[in-house]
Amino acid sequence: MVRRHTNRVKRTYTRARGGISKNILQNPIAIGAITGAIKNTINGQPPINISSIQRRITQPNAKNPLIYLLFGYFLKSKPLMTLGAFLTIDPPVADDIDDMSDEEIEALSEEIKADEDEEKKIYIH
Repeated sequence: MVRRHTNRVKRTYTRARGGISKNILQNPIAIGAITGAIKNTINGQPPINISSIQRRITQPNAKNPLIYLLFGYFLKSKPLMTLGAFLTIDPPVADDIDDMSDEEIEALSEEIKADEDEEKKIYIH
């Protein structure tokens, strides 16, 4: 009886000793989410923007990133699950002005004004 409990403790310890890092690196959803957060950080955005994620996920259109995640889950495709997690965390570049945030619209208008000012300058040699 003592041997059985000892063996059970050894098995539990051996399984737990595998570590979290090994399990995370094998999880495609975690890899996609971590990669998206790193890309956001490199681009100067917050790593995870909850309000942006909520807005994009609740829209019932073809741009919803959960489509890739669910297809990957049901087809048992790890690349699709990774792509879905990445697209969920990393917001795509907005082509339509209706999808842009106020900060993006202001930055775009400042770029347009700077381009117009450069075109209006006349150089006389």
